[in-house]
Amino acid sequence: MVSVYDYRDYKKLILDWISSHSENSKGHRKDLAKAVGCQTPYITHVLSGTYHFSPEQAEACATWLGLNERDTDFFILLVLRARAGTRSLQKVLDKQIDERLSQESGLKKRLRIKDGLTIQNQQTYYGSWHYAAIHMALLIPQLQTVDSLQKYFQLPMARIIQVIEFLLELDLVEKNKNILSVKKPVIHLENESPLLIQHHLNWRLQAIDSVQAGAKNNLNYSGVISLSEEDFDWVRTKLAQTLQDIIAKIKPSKDEKLACLNFDWFQI
Repeated sequence: MVSVYDYRDYKKLILDWISSHSENSKGHRKDLAKAVGCQTPYITHVLSGTYHFSPEQAEACATWLGLNERDTDFFILLVLRARAGTRSLQKVLDKQIDERLSQESGLKKRLRIKDGLTIQNQQTYYGSWHYAAIHMALLIPQLQTVDSLQKYFQLPMARIIQVIEFLLELDLVEKNKNILSVKKPVIHLENESPLLIQHHLNWRLQAIDSVQAGAKNNLNYSGVISLSEEDFDWVRTKLAQTLQDIIAKIKPSKDEKLACLNFDWFQI
């Protein structure tokens, strides 16, 4: 992961992004040229010489990098600073850059967590299945890069980056070069939390998708049953015990596959 707020030189940011994503820098430069509407040699002149992107090309480049709206604004600000032709304009833009960096530093501190997530951060985390899925996927060695996550989930790169940035800001995951790993794998959600409904809904919708996909190694069962009150309680107790056994079994298990477990047993 490359953060725009670690840079004042937009060219170095792009070069580091290319370096962190693949050894095929020529291929990335070709893709970038296509994205900004120029020839590949021009990209080389920009990244290695005195040429600069226009504001329009800067916006297109930010989209290619997968930056969100806020980060795109800062990226364009870096380009404008590099293009500034007078010292007075450079000072104006330097002040704006300093203010943004200060804001981002404060935001990052406010988002850091120790024992749990704030209500606002819980709303984001449980608002979409993407956050928990990517969070847990990072336990699997083969899925610990942005590129591998994008290929696995088939989500837009911008979305993958958005989720990763959120997890990094909350200190749930950490980054070493381009390798991501989990720092805090378990987030506790109280039974009384109104977000518990959304959490269950997210994964039951994914269960429906798995049924429609028809994967042979999946196990999906739905049945309406008539039974005695005593047997209803017996099934509930049996399922609860089975769930405890499953958790005890998978707790020390090697991280090789990403799966979802939904238990539903309720009276109609």
